Amino acid sequence: MHLLGMEGQLFSICALLFLTNCVTGDIGYFWHVTDFHYDPTYNRTSLSCQESNGGNQMGRFGNMWCDSPWVLIESSVKAMYSIKTDIDFLLWTGDTVLHASVKDLNHQFNSVILDNVTDLLKTTFPKKPVYASFGNHDSYPSDQFKPKNTVLYNESLARWRSWINDSSQDANFRKGGFYSVKTPQNIRIVALNTVLYYIPNKAVQSDGDPAGQFAWLTQILEAARKQKERVIITAHIAPGVTPTGKSELYKHQNDRLVEIMKEYCDVIIAMHFGHEHADAFKVLKNKAGVPVSPVFLAPSVTPIRFGPVHNPGIRLVKYDRSTGQHLGISQYYLDLSKANNAGRADWKLEYTTASTYGLQDLSAGKLSSLTDKMRDPDSLEFKTYWKYYVVSPSEELTDACNSTCHASVVCGLTEFIKADFDKCVAEMLTSSAMQLSYWVPLFGISVMLLVFC
Repeated sequence: MHLLGMEGQLFSICALLFLTNCVTGDIGYFWHVTDFHYDPTYNRTSLSCQESNGGNQMGRFGNMWCDSPWVLIESSVKAMYSIKTDIDFLLWTGDTVLHASVKDLNHQFNSVILDNVTDLLKTTFPKKPVYASFGNHDSYPSDQFKPKNTVLYNESLARWRSWINDSSQDANFRKGGFYSVKTPQNIRIVALNTVLYYIPNKAVQSDGDPAGQFAWLTQILEAARKQKERVIITAHIAPGVTPTGKSELYKHQNDRLVEIMKEYCDVIIAMHFGHEHADAFKVLKNKAGVPVSPVFLAPSVTPIRFGPVHNPGIRLVKYDRSTGQHLGISQYYLDLSKANNAGRADWKLEYTTASTYGLQDLSAGKLSSLTDKMRDPDSLEFKTYWKYYVVSPSEELTDACNSTCHASVVCGLTEFIKADFDKCVAEMLTSSAMQLSYWVPLFGISVMLLVFC
């Protein structure tokens, strides 16, 4: 044992944790919904619509160049209730306010939006707790979250108090919009405010610990380890790198968050985020390259596009209540074009991780094996992942994913540090180019043989 060192000991702990986590049969479910981006002005001034919208028709359930009308918001929440009412809780990872310029918004306008969606969730699921976190658009001005008492923190504490249901969390929430609670199933939810680390947020220092959230998180996870608790981390913006090669969080704070996640991989069951408006997952590995924690990003409800066309989505997660281990995802979506043409919202099952990928659980090891298969751009696994990444748009609207896109998507699954991501992409593109250079001469030889034959 003395030969292992700290990294080897961490591997032993995390590997043992996942190897011994057998399903007990006490199965629970929870919903994850994110990025509603409700536009109350849809069909009027349509403040969220991009210039690219041009003369596109404003469909009843939305437009791919605009944020969500209320009918889409309501249909998504009602669909969750209709599909699976008997759940343990819901995760709501922020960005409820529309995309609009600062001049068209104000704090009161944003507050009404947050009140409306909060009330909808409370009336639809009156006996279920919702563990909510802030998105970057939920503040006024957008992206600007301060590490101290703000009107938004204080109002939202009152707004969500019945869900948090723990007055000991009031000070943390008022200080930075983060909190921790234990579910009736003895799973600890740690709701972070990662918008404090968001690069466009100029209300904080980029190299510090805004609101003391890192220190608090470390204390929570250390206590969870001592109490043998299982932790689900939830927030709006995930650490790591997006498929566009963009780091969303300040480098110092991204790297510190990743370091903490690795250090406490033995108590962190999984992490759930939103923000990217895409269906994705990541696998956190330790320094030895061993997969230790699964990370999930749910697709948005809003159909607004800033990249590939995508449909609205809602997510149901199946988990083992005793161990907290995630067993499967059932992803539901709304075909926006069909819904607008039919005049009704028909939310359908898009896929399950069990039937589509053959995954009997969502452990870091199983997801890592899936990512290995996806390194081949022609693999069924990658083609399927890309289709679901953009939430199954119509074939004529589906964007192709070239070699650069493929490398960026695959490297984004496992690399959380920008330098590591860039190195991974470069290596994959070099490997792809070498393979091409190998086959081109062979292709030439085959043509010559055909000529001579």
